[in-house]
Amino acid sequence: MKKEDNASQDNLPNAGCPGQIKIPTPRERESLDRMRALKEDVRELKKRLRDLKSSGNKKDPEKISALEEDIMRLKADWEKWEKRWKEAVRERMIYLGHEDG
Repeated sequence: MKKEDNASQDNLPNAGCPGQIKIPTPRERESLDRMRALKEDVRELKKRLRDLKSSGNKKDPEKISALEEDIMRLKADWEKWEKRWKEAVRERMIYLGHEDG
């Protein structure tokens, strides 16, 4: 039975002390930084969208539509980066032994 325990231990990366892991991990930081940038971009686009909608200009429907499409694209990017972030968090938790792999 000890051989089985050692075999499962051998599959884990050797980092020494768990305190050596930087939290958030580089993968988590990359995802979080990108999510922050996307959030700021969406805020700016939403502000421009509100301004256009309140202006009442006849030429604005095309611009409004383009802004709404940009916002939807950024939201899709957000979901992609959020998924990557959650995967990185799970990976860290497995690595630290808080979750099963």
